[in-house]
Amino acid sequence: MVDSFDLALGVLLVLYAAVIARQLLLRGPPLSVFFLTGGAVMIALGVLTPQQALGAVNFSVLVFLFSMFVFAVALEKAGVLTHLASWLLARGGTVERLPTYLFVGFGLLSAFLVNDAIVLLSVPLMLSLAKRAKVPPIPLLLTIAYAVTVGSVMTPLGNPQNALVALSSGISSPFSTFARYLVLPTLLNLAIGGYLVGRWFGPELSRAAGGHPEKLEPKSISFFPASPAGGWWPWIRRRPSVLIFPGTVSFLLFNDLGSSLFGMPALPIWAIALAGALLLLLLHPAGKSLLDEVDWDTLLLFVGLFVVMGAVSIAGLFAGMGNILPIPAATAGHPSAGTLAGVLVSSVLGSQVLSNVPWTALSIPFLQHLGYGSSAPEVWMALAAGSTLAGNLTLMGAASNLIVLTQTERAGVKISFYRFVRYGVPLTLITVAVTFGALLVGI
Repeated sequence: MVDSFDLALGVLLVLYAAVIARQLLLRGPPLSVFFLTGGAVMIALGVLTPQQALGAVNFSVLVFLFSMFVFAVALEKAGVLTHLASWLLARGGTVERLPTYLFVGFGLLSAFLVNDAIVLLSVPLMLSLAKRAKVPPIPLLLTIAYAVTVGSVMTPLGNPQNALVALSSGISSPFSTFARYLVLPTLLNLAIGGYLVGRWFGPELSRAAGGHPEKLEPKSISFFPASPAGGWWPWIRRRPSVLIFPGTVSFLLFNDLGSSLFGMPALPIWAIALAGALLLLLLHPAGKSLLDEVDWDTLLLFVGLFVVMGAVSIAGLFAGMGNILPIPAATAGHPSAGTLAGVLVSSVLGSQVLSNVPWTALSIPFLQHLGYGSSAPEVWMALAAGSTLAGNLTLMGAASNLIVLTQTERAGVKISFYRFVRYGVPLTLITVAVTFGALLVGI
């Protein structure tokens, strides 16, 4: 009779073989279909019971991501993101300087909104801008893809894998922890990346525009009027996200800092986010339409991931991973440089095979199996940063890259694998090195 270990291993190998094939072919059903199917098979084979599967689902992560997706949709409908993009274009000035401004601006924006949502909006904006400026769109699209990956590293709000680390790893005060270890290296990486994309893409855009230094003229968007018709309250009533989202983020930061600095009792960050999202849905004049546009596919992906990882844990597969990954078991004191390098490098490379969210979901229980917990925040920050920065190494490293590819191909624009890695590889090496150095200094 086949035991649960062999069954779980077999399902996991087949599942990840299918995921790898999809990543290489850049086609196939959404990742959520793979992992929901894998979870259902684990239950059907008896690796875990339905009750154990339900217990494996981390509802706090699902609630937090749902709340962030609601905010992203509402801000897009309010025109906030389009307004910010227009403002960046105005600051950029000439087409030659545009990549630098876009990289830094969209990178900073991605720290506060899930980067997948930013990509969904920015791709059509870049295609439209390229058409208006009569320049090739690929340099602009690559700039955005690289920027949202680098910028989203520094907060739990930036991407799904950061939220997963913040809520599932056991670290205390996640906002303060991310800020302590990742804000400064991310700001440095944004500055370096902005300089590099300016050097790489600025001259190309300038030549395409005929070498003329004229300023870009972005479409005029009057978002914050000096005196709105009908008064401020009706204007805000139609756009409640402009107050509720920054208010929610401010309360998240206050709650986190109050807990870490003054010992105040901390509310769960998922509860704060959910309260803000529910208030927004209640006050928004088109609340139901916000729900229709939430990224349900990503939420379903997490459900499948949790069930599959629960089965892997129950079957005892994590003990065997220690023979594959170069990460030692936890010891007293701070993690060594070798441990941090092992987590960073394995996260960057592993995310190319499985994509960053599945890799993070697999790594968290593995690291906990090795004994890493809240006393080793550097390890968790290395996992968050490595799995995120992996998105710039190849097209397969992040879900946001797949969104860019899908949207651009629909518009008849194709980004080649070689073109992406030509710039993505050096950018990844530099940003990972900077982050590694910062984590060492943090020790």
